Amino acid sequence: MLFKFTAALGVFTKRTIVIRTKRLYLVKTPSTAVKFPKSKSRENMNHETYNCLSFKNCRIMKNMTIVLLMLVASVNFAQNAPINFEPGGQGAAWTWTVFENSSNPPVQIISNPDASGINMSATVAKFTALQSGNPWAGCESMHGADIGPFVLDATNSTIKIMVWKSVISDVGIKLAAATGWAQPEKKVANTLVNQWEELTFDFSGVPNPPSSEGPYDQIIIFPDFNLSGRTQDNIVYFDNITFSQAGGGGNAPATAAPTPTRNPADVISLFSNAYNNVPVDTWRTPWSAAVLEDITIQGNPTKKYSQLDFVGIETVANQLDVTDMTHFHLDVWSADFTFFGVKLVDFGADGAFGGGDDVEHQVNFTAPAQGQWVSLDIPLSDFAGLTTREHIAQYILVGQPTGTTTVYVDNVYFFNGNVATAPATAAPTPTRDPAKVISLFSDAYNNVPVDTWRTPWSAAVLDDITIQGNPTKKYSQLDFVGIETVANQLNVTAMTHFHLDVWSADFTFLGVKLVDFGANGAFGGGDDVEHQVNFTAPAQGQWVSLDIPLSDFIGLTTREHIAQYILVGQPTGTTTVYVDNVYFFNNIGVSTNNPAASQDHIKAFPNPVRVGEQVQLSAVAAQVEVFDLAGKLILSAQNTSIIPAAGMNQAGVYVVKIRLPDGAIQMKKLVVE
Repeated sequence: MLFKFTAALGVFTKRTIVIRTKRLYLVKTPSTAVKFPKSKSRENMNHETYNCLSFKNCRIMKNMTIVLLMLVASVNFAQNAPINFEPGGQGAAWTWTVFENSSNPPVQIISNPDASGINMSATVAKFTALQSGNPWAGCESMHGADIGPFVLDATNSTIKIMVWKSVISDVGIKLAAATGWAQPEKKVANTLVNQWEELTFDFSGVPNPPSSEGPYDQIIIFPDFNLSGRTQDNIVYFDNITFSQAGGGGNAPATAAPTPTRNPADVISLFSNAYNNVPVDTWRTPWSAAVLEDITIQGNPTKKYSQLDFVGIETVANQLDVTDMTHFHLDVWSADFTFFGVKLVDFGADGAFGGGDDVEHQVNFTAPAQGQWVSLDIPLSDFAGLTTREHIAQYILVGQPTGTTTVYVDNVYFFNGNVATAPATAAPTPTRDPAKVISLFSDAYNNVPVDTWRTPWSAAVLDDITIQGNPTKKYSQLDFVGIETVANQLNVTAMTHFHLDVWSADFTFLGVKLVDFGANGAFGGGDDVEHQVNFTAPAQGQWVSLDIPLSDFIGLTTREHIAQYILVGQPTGTTTVYVDNVYFFNNIGVSTNNPAASQDHIKAFPNPVRVGEQVQLSAVAAQVEVFDLAGKLILSAQNTSIIPAAGMNQAGVYVVKIRLPDGAIQMKKLVVE
């Protein structure tokens, strides 16, 4: 008998999404098998078709399952949190299943690629949202383990997650019971790109499952929920998932405000550790209705305004000319505000209050996010009544609920958001041990010979310039440019990373390709290998330091004859990119004096191997990943001494990436016959 029903969940679209469910088989008696549809609580769908051999049997078995789940859950409700992906913590050893993401590349637990700002954690989770995947592609923990059974209450209904994304899109979180019961996911969009940001989800109004369904025991994450569709594969890093009390998870911030990264030359700062601050007369005028405390959070000075109605801040004795600035910035945190206003006052040419030429304007924020740092970058054009900006003397902050609100404030400054067309400062000076560096271009090291910094077949213009006395390569009208060490090919088997510093006011994409000419040392000799690593939406108007793990160059299966380095820029043919400090380096415990010892630390045998047979490793590897020559991930395993046959079901050459227990990386070719 065929049963159909319509389930309204979460998101409604113009298209009807039809899901074919997989079946689970539960044995009722030795001779009777009952089919159950797999829970699709994670997905947003308009129609599902459920099949059953016997609807009555399905109902009986479901009720039996629920009773068992309730018995197990009643023994111990122990939510495993926070989920920090650290060794010995929660999340790193969990079973994360990826869904609706085309080939479903697995969640990876990796070293933090950007240990800065609000997230200095050692390890994070990496999710690759494929362009070919569904908008709601995501990952989920395992029922019956991992996060464990729990109920939502006032102590854990505020869920926070740190994300690092290169695009703006929704992040979704959903909770599910073991039976698949779930409410629609909560979604919050990130507001920052290429840096860590903490998002807060309010689950205080979300009910717990009915008693017949058992407790929650699964968390489902949608890192790049984008109903408009992706234009590319998007990598999202996420970390530090916490569960805290309703209303923001506490009455005070646990972490300091994000550290600003803007060029000091573009900033006029009143209060920030990141910049030299101008003199401020007072951070609380006598006519203010607020209490001021100067406190520190993680060693960072912060202003705390409690019982806030309004507070006046003044620079009357040192009025600011901000005509060259475009924005006013401040970071604010509150567990209870429902409204926040920011007023700027210009005293006019006479420099006195009430002189007849004063102008002012207030910008208001209704329902600001509670319990997290909110970075406000307010365009000065939004202060419509502020018709002059040469004598800024007062800054008034307004909070509601009136007289009961507490607001923490940091990083108060004006800035010029117009991107410069060229770097005003030289690239950062490298500080790595010269003994662990092979440098092509840097004042900090002895450089190896380079044949050319622009091959004849390049599509770019090269200028050798200096910035603050520092030699720099300037590539304009860039489509692609070739750099060569053909006459002095480099053996970088002892290196772990490729580094370069880049600056551009206009690039939207940067690709870095390395080419190894193989043992015969000639291009096109049949043993050439290459791979390109791409960076989408790189930060503009600032030096970006790229430390690219050589393991990311998947197709670069040999590294003994590196002869070409190709940089690709977009928008094609119009981009200008400044380049400095181009070098390879060894970052982890691989001896530069004996690279072979590391390369052979773990052996794989047999190699070649027959289709359908597994490969044995000579020692336990922390992680093993197998890729085809196109760079597609075939399989991944952790803490293993074998490479299973799954996935390698066709003859050919595969690339095996082995992570050693000390963090070092080995790359091997595996031939399947």
